[in-house]
Amino acid sequence: MASKLEQTWWFIALVSALAAFSTGILIRSAGLGLPAAGLAQWVMYGLCFFALHRGFVFAGWLLVLALAPSSQLLERCGAKSSR
Repeated sequence: MASKLEQTWWFIALVSALAAFSTGILIRSAGLGLPAAGLAQWVMYGLCFFALHRGFVFAGWLLVLALAPSSQLLERCGAKSSR
């Protein structure tokens, strides 16, 4: 279930770019090469990318909550602000 924030094109592009860049750095630092040599490496790349993607989405939500607790992005998805 994606929220309104997660459905905006700029948020998707930013989070996906950060996750792809971070995955590349993490995979290289682990000693795995790019491009992948087999199915096991593709699975590792996918797991790393999606875990980092969800982490960056969570960080984006925390950033929105910290910077604008009464934001319209929060009101559209059903979250209640404390103010």
